[in-house]
Amino acid sequence: MRRLRGLLPCRLVAIAGLVAFAACGATRVAPPPASASAPHGDVADHASAAASRGSLLLVGGGLDDDASPVYQRLLALAARAGEARVVVMTAATGPQDEEATDKTEALRTWAPTVAVEVVRRETPTDATVAAIDRASALLFTGGNQERITARYRPNDADTPEWLAMRRLLDRGGVIAGCSAGCAMMGQRMLVGGRSAQALGIPRAQAAGANGATGAPSTTTAAGAADHAAGAGAGSAAAAAAEPAPLGPQLGPGMKFLPSGLTDSHFFERDRTGRLAAALRASGERFGLAVGEDAAVAIDLATGDVTGVTPSESLFVDAAHAAPSPNGIVGLRARLISQGDIVSLRAPLPTTPPPAVGQTIARRVPIAEPGQNRQLAMWRVFRQAAVPGAGVHALQLDGWRVRVEADVDGWVAFVVERAN
Repeated sequence: MRRLRGLLPCRLVAIAGLVAFAACGATRVAPPPASASAPHGDVADHASAAASRGSLLLVGGGLDDDASPVYQRLLALAARAGEARVVVMTAATGPQDEEATDKTEALRTWAPTVAVEVVRRETPTDATVAAIDRASALLFTGGNQERITARYRPNDADTPEWLAMRRLLDRGGVIAGCSAGCAMMGQRMLVGGRSAQALGIPRAQAAGANGATGAPSTTTAAGAADHAAGAGAGSAAAAAAEPAPLGPQLGPGMKFLPSGLTDSHFFERDRTGRLAAALRASGERFGLAVGEDAAVAIDLATGDVTGVTPSESLFVDAAHAAPSPNGIVGLRARLISQGDIVSLRAPLPTTPPPAVGQTIARRVPIAEPGQNRQLAMWRVFRQAAVPGAGVHALQLDGWRVRVEADVDGWVAFVVERAN
């Protein structure tokens, strides 16, 4: 649990000021070259979004209680539907009471008078529906995304609770999710697994490739935890002892986002490979990959995705993704920082991204002096985006990513088995 830091001042945030905060500082990002034809994965293609005036707020995990851009944006979006009333949804979380207290205290740091309710897994249907119908915002806490769908969309079926959530969006409210709450937003969701296994690389082969290169791993412990969370039971040690199935692990999501896949803890857990594999397997065009301490807001009426935090997220366009003998090619991406806007309605690019070169200008190390080893995946995209920087590569357990600048801040990248 992340308690408030001792020197953090308690402040009252005026609702009018919050609305102004939500609207300021946006920079629209140019899409890659495109045709006038509508792409697959357009949010307008889905009737469930046609009437929605609401928003989604995706938080990648590791949310500190003093993360002012995230809480201020949540409260601003909540105020658009009337008086801000927030319901904290703890279905994904193990220790629900602890998380409920934590998030309630954090919200009231930024708006001491805001109405906050807590809905737990065990809250009866009638009480849950009544709380959602009173709310202008829901905040799903982290944990295991399959607990959320099991409670509110069992067997991928509508429930009274889920229909109440749709009503909230249709009246202009916001649904926010942290970690597991971020991962469950789409028509389908990732339910666990490591990048190597999603790419079809067995654990023993991945470990052997890593040992051959001498590159330290950032994924082993996190991958075991991912598999344990995705299974919905057991410990990370038990998951490590039981081989995870090969290929991307996908299940039905909560269907708030009409198109695209969402992922959390993205850079920190080296999830580029599994997202690329999942986009190929699902046929989705876009991936919204949110890092820790990062957040993006999605306007469901327009399809605009806006960066909320200085910590960046990755927007992946798999319109021209294709299998290769060694992996997946034809991927585009760009980093989303605070104020950047990208569109889920971007026209389909007329041409695939340029082929990523084989000559590597820089092999990004897992750890650099003064740098967090968990952010090597972020660095490879950030450094390669500089025009003229050449091909940057990051070697991991049995696989690697190669990235090269494209146009207007976009990069082309491939994921592939390690040499």
